[in-house]
Amino acid sequence: MRDWAALSEPVEKYVTRDFIMIEEEASVREAAIQMRTKGHTCVLVARRGKPVGMVTERDILYRVVADGRDPNKVQLKDIMSTPLITISPKLSLSQAITLMASRGIRRLVVVEAEHTVGLLTLVALAGGLATRATVLPEVEEEIVKCPYCGARFSSPLELSKHIDASHIGADILTKRFTEW
Repeated sequence: MRDWAALSEPVEKYVTRDFIMIEEEASVREAAIQMRTKGHTCVLVARRGKPVGMVTERDILYRVVADGRDPNKVQLKDIMSTPLITISPKLSLSQAITLMASRGIRRLVVVEAEHTVGLLTLVALAGGLATRATVLPEVEEEIVKCPYCGARFSSPLELSKHIDASHIGADILTKRFTEW
């Protein structure tokens, strides 16, 4: 019998509370420097102290570097993804995973009473948690279903290998880039 209890746990157990928030007029270079310094893969973009968007490493790579734009001149507001997709820390991990899969995103901003609590990231859920295993898949009668592509597997281990190779692995950039 498998224990799928993790899916009903609240999002707040998995939140990364260490995040960067930068005003929208800041340059992409400023954000990249902070991301590198703090070891983060994204920044929240603020307007007068309130988060309104997000910029990821991928945004910088595709929307600035690949287009030959000057990161010293491009402002975060010019490349940010907006509106932010948020979730309450009280909702279940299952609800968060469903939202990520339905929106095709890897990060959710966790907000409580209009206060940004932190980020919930797919990487943290899939492999960044060193001390506990998180069950990500949708379960249908002992069949484990990939939340990204719908492929079916007979065990969480098979699904984990599939997600690593197909959705989080190094070749995902190549696959997505060539599809554009």
